[in-house]
Amino acid sequence: MSPTAETDRSITAPVNFEIDRDGSIAILTFVREDRLNALDHRTMRELTKAFDAFDRDDSVSVVVVTGRGKAFVAGADINGYLNIELTEYIDFQRLGRKMYASVERCSKPVIVAVNGWALGGGFELVLVADIVIASERAKLGLPECKLGLLPGGGGTQRLPRLVGRNKAKEMLMTGDPITATEAERLGIVNTVVAPEALMDAALQMARTIAERAPLAVRMAKQLVDDGVEAPLETAITMEMGMTATLYNTRDAREGIGAFLEKRTPEFTGH
Repeated sequence: MSPTAETDRSITAPVNFEIDRDGSIAILTFVREDRLNALDHRTMRELTKAFDAFDRDDSVSVVVVTGRGKAFVAGADINGYLNIELTEYIDFQRLGRKMYASVERCSKPVIVAVNGWALGGGFELVLVADIVIASERAKLGLPECKLGLLPGGGGTQRLPRLVGRNKAKEMLMTGDPITATEAERLGIVNTVVAPEALMDAALQMARTIAERAPLAVRMAKQLVDDGVEAPLETAITMEMGMTATLYNTRDAREGIGAFLEKRTPEFTGH
């Protein structure tokens, strides 16, 4: 089902992706089909700006990211690697690091709908998302070793934290992609659906999250992201502090009151 969306004008004319809205849900679609939605300098700069804008925009509750055509994102644009100096290559890697950080640190939940190939930098986008819905046709992997390179957007570090050391080494050292079903088994993907059901599933998840208390959703994201690398006692202390903060909000009073009165809560994010 196509969302009843209108183009979001809050971000100035991105070239390689489009941004639409379905209520409070922002939908970002990569449209560089002729290059399998590969990431170049311009795309990474514009994507960073887009996610910084999503983070600041109170009208956005959830972000859904997908691709058009055969690929979600088939990695970095290798044409950009030809005949460049080492310093230029390092600058490109730094630009990518900044982009992934903008996605990962966005206070709004990010749902990735993987429609096809998610390789290299595209797979690293999957790794920084909060929830991943994948088409049965999707293939995911880090093929950089086949070029004599390694992932430069956090793949060597985020992947083992998600799937374990040995499986991550296998994927990094063979460079071979895995299916959506295997990615689901490993915990990379939340749900695998038929290709024609992909956006329906992603938007249904987004709408469900958008109905929840915004502050609670954002704090849940922050607690998991920050707490997973912290000692358990430290993380539980963080949890207690955020829970107490939420208890003192209007939304918490509204949620408790609505539950007791058996009505649908009306959250405002305050």
